[in-house]
Amino acid sequence: MKRFISILTLALVCATSIVAVAQDNKNDREKVRKERWEKFRQDKHDFYAQTMQLTQEQAAAFFPLFDEMEKKKFEAGREVRREARAIIKGENITDEQYKAAADRAAALHEKEVAIEKEYYERFCNILTPRQQFLYHRCDPEFQKQAIHKHHSGGKHHQQECKK
Repeated sequence: MKRFISILTLALVCATSIVAVAQDNKNDREKVRKERWEKFRQDKHDFYAQTMQLTQEQAAAFFPLFDEMEKKKFEAGREVRREARAIIKGENITDEQYKAAADRAAALHEKEVAIEKEYYERFCNILTPRQQFLYHRCDPEFQKQAIHKHHSGGKHHQQECKK
């Protein structure tokens, strides 16, 4: 009986250790993910500020609104992405389910455009006409830069940092 209790105690200690290590790894991954997201967001802010030639006052007024808009667009797409993942993982999906998901995905673009239009009106109070024009060019240019940086393994960005 003592031997059984000792083995059971040892098993519980091992299981507890494994759970604790797994939780630490999960926390570390979450921390790294948040740090990467914050770095990406800051890089995007820097790119927009430089491209649009924002003053400090304009940047202080523009970026909180910009981040708010980005968050609304992300939230609008969250349910569509969840539904798409469920369909991809699912079995015996009906044509009606596929159609409903496709319809919601198509409507997402309209929602995003409406959000952008709402915030563009607010941006006009902060930006000059030239900056408004440049704003619309920023996102595709930033995406190109990010893709290039990703494909080159970040070498371009690392070289800039060394300068």
